[in-house]
Amino acid sequence: MILAGAIPAVLLAVLLDQAIAVLQKSGYRLFQKLKYIVPAILIIIGAIYFLTSVSENKLKAGFTLEFMGRQDGDLGLRSVYGLNVNPVVVSDAVMYKAVYEKDLDLISGYSTDGRIKAFDLYVPNDDKKIFPPYFAAPIIKTKTLEKFPELEKILNLLSGKFNDSIMTDLNYKSDYLHQTPEKIAKDFLIKNNLYKISRKGNSGTVRIGSKIFGEQYILTEMYKILIEGNTHYKVETKTGLGGTEICFAALMNDAIDFYTEYTGTGLLVLLKPTEQTIKKVSQSADETYRYVNSEFQKQYGIQWLKPLGFNNSYALMMRRKQSKGLNVKSISDLKNYLNQK
Repeated sequence: MILAGAIPAVLLAVLLDQAIAVLQKSGYRLFQKLKYIVPAILIIIGAIYFLTSVSENKLKAGFTLEFMGRQDGDLGLRSVYGLNVNPVVVSDAVMYKAVYEKDLDLISGYSTDGRIKAFDLYVPNDDKKIFPPYFAAPIIKTKTLEKFPELEKILNLLSGKFNDSIMTDLNYKSDYLHQTPEKIAKDFLIKNNLYKISRKGNSGTVRIGSKIFGEQYILTEMYKILIEGNTHYKVETKTGLGGTEICFAALMNDAIDFYTEYTGTGLLVLLKPTEQTIKKVSQSADETYRYVNSEFQKQYGIQWLKPLGFNNSYALMMRRKQSKGLNVKSISDLKNYLNQK
């Protein structure tokens, strides 16, 4: 079983803290004895916790550590839905396979992850809207658009060409079929009659940045092909820069010219408005987009170009066959199922 040793992060922290305290008091000789005993104790505790969690809950849940601490995550599930599934902390690297192999029944994830298709998972509807819209769009400084006057029109060629299903399929080709971002991007553009051979121009260099996951690499390659095929600009890609803060700092400091961001990230991570504002603007994808675009222009001189059309938000996932068997179509359905005696 993948998760036989999974225990809550809080319990691990307490155990580690106590162990360090004992070692500091007792010295090296006791450490030599404990180094064989402590791992065995942790395994036993983990097994006991796992077994009792299974017996007390109808479903076995595992969430990432980040998801556990977010309002658009486990905190929101508890406060808005009243849903407490006693999840264990699980790495993103193993949780999809864990739910597929029935070590888990419910996991957190991203709504356009290619592994949803790979493992035939189902995403229950967030009917009370705790996950704000995370629609993707290029963000770019106004002065950069003035410097490259053809750029806005070209970048907007991808607007409306995606939905969640299309992006999930492209991510599946990357994550599961191991196709390169270049191939995925070229095939997509050919299919949508957008592909043109590079003009090999030298009228200026556009620098595209990206975060450090497959979806961003694919979109970066699409923009590179579009720019070089429709203009005389040259493109330099800076993929895998890091997370949101690093990419945004690179944009602000003119180390890159644009990158693809998500409206929910712009709202919660970069703007950080009041809870009242978040609640007001996050009920609608259009309202979220209008708000972040307006505030980014006021505060940073940055524009959000037209959204691509897909929403890569946080989500809950379970096996499709299991969701059908339990008649779980929404998170409220999930809550009602767990409340049944």
